[in-house]
Amino acid sequence: MTSSSKFPHITINHITYPGDEVLQLSEQLIGADLKRFLADWYSDQSYIWVQTSGSTGTPKKMKVSKQAMLVSARRTLNFFGLRPGMSALLCLPVSYIAGKMMVVRALLGGLDLVSIEPSGYPLSSVSEAIDFAAFTPMQMINEIQSAGSHLSYLKKVIIGGGKVSEELDRQLQGQPFEAYETYGMTESLSHIALRCINGVNRQTAFEPLDGVKIQADDRGCLVATVAGITDEPIVTNDLLELRHDGSFIILGREDNVINSGGIKILPERVEMKIQHLFSQSILIASLPHEKLGQQIILVVEGEIADSEGLYEAIMNNVGKYERPAHIYTVPVFPRTTSGKIIRREVIQTLRDEGKVF
Repeated sequence: MTSSSKFPHITINHITYPGDEVLQLSEQLIGADLKRFLADWYSDQSYIWVQTSGSTGTPKKMKVSKQAMLVSARRTLNFFGLRPGMSALLCLPVSYIAGKMMVVRALLGGLDLVSIEPSGYPLSSVSEAIDFAAFTPMQMINEIQSAGSHLSYLKKVIIGGGKVSEELDRQLQGQPFEAYETYGMTESLSHIALRCINGVNRQTAFEPLDGVKIQADDRGCLVATVAGITDEPIVTNDLLELRHDGSFIILGREDNVINSGGIKILPERVEMKIQHLFSQSILIASLPHEKLGQQIILVVEGEIADSEGLYEAIMNNVGKYERPAHIYTVPVFPRTTSGKIIRREVIQTLRDEGKVF
């Protein structure tokens, strides 16, 4: 059975189209990426090509089955109680898995897909209630800081593509919508675990979705078995704290660990301790050191007003071995299209500017 016979209709921006008719619509009406994906979905092929973001390595293309995408979509629909006729906001690029999966959820769940051009301020063109939406952390930060009334349109929101910082977590408290942080990757076809950020059900750890089993390997890294998605367990480089009830906290990435004088430091944990001291993005990184092997540094996006007072505040918030030896600034961090900082390119940016050699 083809995708067109399974899902003969799709609703986009309140208009329901037959599957074969939607492919005749102009790219100006529904967008080139969305039209391209729908053409792939309604084809007789049993798979779809997806691309990784490239935040932790070279971007690559993967072939995933449409059936597995439907399994992932069903988990999300069931968890959030999404029913036919409800609206789903598509404001992420359809060229990546997050955007593709929002379309599949709409197809499977009979949702009204409210499709807008991806941007840093996705709600600027929204003037109606949205039952379900997905944002990157950067998009959500922008919308909160804009202090617009559009946030009141949202009901349930997932935030992914990057870590929800402590500051964003704080800003989400008291918002008029339910917010969830997601954990997942391209290989798992979007999220496989969620953390409720605000409201009476607020959580401090991720809860795996039904059909998802989380374990730790001998490195202390997360291994996920996801029923219906992959035949083999997904082995990650994400260091985790696995709790007795099956929930978990991500500590950082094993490939980001800094070994300074034999002391292993997780840069993500240090960043969490000091991010509240900054109004801009920061990054803990390292440079080669003759004696220590690696020396911790702090890189800040943009200018610093009071570097002396800031350094003292940093010292008071981190441990003895977590103190950065130097603070550097760059105008803009290299990022993926979803807004995630590309760590491996930050040091090269400093070298290009002649700040380190």
